[in-house]
Amino acid sequence: MRSPVAVPASTFRVTAASPNATQQLAERVAPHLLPGDVIALWGDLGAGKTTFVRGLARALGVPPDRVTSPTFTLLHEYTGGWLPLFHWDVYRLPGPSALADLGWDDYLSAGGGVTVVEWADRIEAALPRERLDVFLAEAANADEEAREIILAGHGPRWANVAAWLTPGAAQNEEPFAC
Repeated sequence: MRSPVAVPASTFRVTAASPNATQQLAERVAPHLLPGDVIALWGDLGAGKTTFVRGLARALGVPPDRVTSPTFTLLHEYTGGWLPLFHWDVYRLPGPSALADLGWDDYLSAGGGVTVVEWADRIEAALPRERLDVFLAEAANADEEAREIILAGHGPRWANVAAWLTPGAAQNEEPFAC
């Protein structure tokens, strides 16, 4: 798993014991999302990137069984929930310059939904500075389904990401447990 070059002010680290726990973490992030937000997913093949997106989709009101990896189509748009979800998989792109022909800037500037990018390392130069990075990797010395997950907020919009997910950070909030 690749770590952020500069450690942002707000990070949250957790071990998710199962794919369901990975989805539950994403569900905890979803209520804080706003139109125009960008989430960059980092991790190797099978790390749980699409699983994380399924959890976001469910929390946004999109049936998670509709969510598939858009590897061959590059982009899936999920609507019908309380916030549209634009799910990019840029694994097959040669680099960030290829995004121009795909309307990348239009999605970012329109701000009509949440943009989630799998394989963010492939287009790192095109990612906005203000974003949420989610790093996923197989957990060491754990069940093969367990994942180490780091959420790293970049910019003022994401300054409180750790507080959103830390047990007891909000009044009457149930603690998050994986």
